[in-house]
Amino acid sequence: MKISEYKSVHKADVCVIGGGMAGLIASIAAARNGAKVLLMHDRPVLGGNASSEIRMWIRGAAGKENRETGILQEIEMENIYRNPTMNYSVWDSVLYQMVTQEENIELLLNCSCLSCEMDGDRISSVTGWQLNSYTFHEVRASIFMDCSGDSILADLSGAAYRVGREGREEFDEYGAAESADRCTMGSSVLIQARETDHPCTFIAPEWAYVYPDDESMYLKNHDIKTTNFWWLELGGEQDTIRDAQEINEELIRVAYGVWDHLKNHGDHGMENWELEWIGFLPGKRESRRYEGAYILNQRDLEEGHHFDDTVAFGGWTMDNHSPKGLRYMGYSSHHITPKVPYEIPFRSLYSKNVSNLMFAGRNISATHMAMSSTRVMATCSVIGQAAGTGAAIAVKYGCMPAEVAAEHIKELQDILLEDGCFIPGLRRDCAGVEFPGLSAEEAGILTNGWERPHDGVANTVTVAEGEDLAVQLLAEGKCLRLVLDPDFSRESISNRSRYQKYAMRSHLELDDRGVSMPKHLMRSCRLVQIAADGSESVSEIRENHRVILKLMLKADTVKVVLENLSGWGGDGVKLFSCDVK
Repeated sequence: MKISEYKSVHKADVCVIGGGMAGLIASIAAARNGAKVLLMHDRPVLGGNASSEIRMWIRGAAGKENRETGILQEIEMENIYRNPTMNYSVWDSVLYQMVTQEENIELLLNCSCLSCEMDGDRISSVTGWQLNSYTFHEVRASIFMDCSGDSILADLSGAAYRVGREGREEFDEYGAAESADRCTMGSSVLIQARETDHPCTFIAPEWAYVYPDDESMYLKNHDIKTTNFWWLELGGEQDTIRDAQEINEELIRVAYGVWDHLKNHGDHGMENWELEWIGFLPGKRESRRYEGAYILNQRDLEEGHHFDDTVAFGGWTMDNHSPKGLRYMGYSSHHITPKVPYEIPFRSLYSKNVSNLMFAGRNISATHMAMSSTRVMATCSVIGQAAGTGAAIAVKYGCMPAEVAAEHIKELQDILLEDGCFIPGLRRDCAGVEFPGLSAEEAGILTNGWERPHDGVANTVTVAEGEDLAVQLLAEGKCLRLVLDPDFSRESISNRSRYQKYAMRSHLELDDRGVSMPKHLMRSCRLVQIAADGSESVSEIRENHRVILKLMLKADTVKVVLENLSGWGGDGVKLFSCDVK
């Protein structure tokens, strides 16, 4: 039998190409909302730029009140619980578990999408090649979602896309290049180092570049305590797809040369530091961007434009790296501050000319300037949850994404809010409960629809350690929905600012203590359901590490008491919200 005859055929409602943070979260969101999902990913581990292969930190919107929530927050809490030292092998397993525990997801790892079949303006199937099984996999689906970053389905399907920088006049973007070109931001390999209690030598490979002084290294910041070496960046003046291997090999020579400079050229205080890891797979910032029903631009971000179909938000600075990357002397990015948070419309998440093609991640419909902010992974993650949920709604109604935007956008927004996402300007409608023992002000906090701090107000109700919370049900519901406090400031998680943004490790210092569970997140309680006839049903919640709890209720329950509430810090439990659904 020839290799070309080894072929497997799959059917799904939604096929997602790319298992980075956007793609894996899109897959989970679609699956949880009833769609059968096939996730095709070309690497052996999930997470994309955040995986153990690349190790870029997840970053998102500025400001403590603007932390990304939803599925991304669920992943972070699982990782802090299971992986307090932030070991990357354990992190890989957390991402793998998040996908494989969903019954509605079929996962194909080590599988690169290489072709697609069209039926008019729709994709009917895609085919991937799985390297380790030497097998072709054909996937037929109703909705296809490209989260590959490189927009592999753009060339294959004929979907409209852009490469490079728009000219300043096209979208009235003063931060844009004076005239359009094909330059992009580059790709980076990262370095991770470990501090020891003894001297460590390093002998550079003969093929590594030599940087005898700081100027030869283009005056880049190489203080081990303040950088993860993001500036080891090249390729913006080349084609980041077609020239990827050449860029990769050049970056590896640069990275080993930079470490050689730290260890062997000048006094950098690095005598007791050893090289722990250098990435042989670069993290890519930019390649193709799709054209959707709306192209997000600098003005939208900077002026805070409102969209009726807003489904996600951002808030990272427009962090526009020079195409020269490393070879730009000094700091190699220009920053423009957007309005935080800014809105991202659903119309930027589906193709303008391939009717069943969606996308999430750094390849959404945005100009180069807007993408310089939306590209960061926490923003890509909330975009992924919005896109995956939207895809499930399209499957539910047997329609295309454009029809979801036109006819079902409120349903999409309501589901995202219910699943813990933040949408600027929108709040959940909470009702159906009263709280005996709480003041009117405290009861109002738990039902105001805000599930985060806002306007400098903590917006939480505190229940002292070991005390109870009674909830009277005014309407019948299937579950009691609680939103707990994950500590938006992150001060109880770590005293190191880099871990307070998102708990991911870079260099390891001798006194590094890792991270802890949020102090006021509920760890345990006794759940008592009281029926109309006074009978009780009791269960226990132990070792909770979720922020959103949906506690299933018996049909005749009229009152719930959360007894003996205990937090992870032994100092009480804080709640944002409590209602019945």
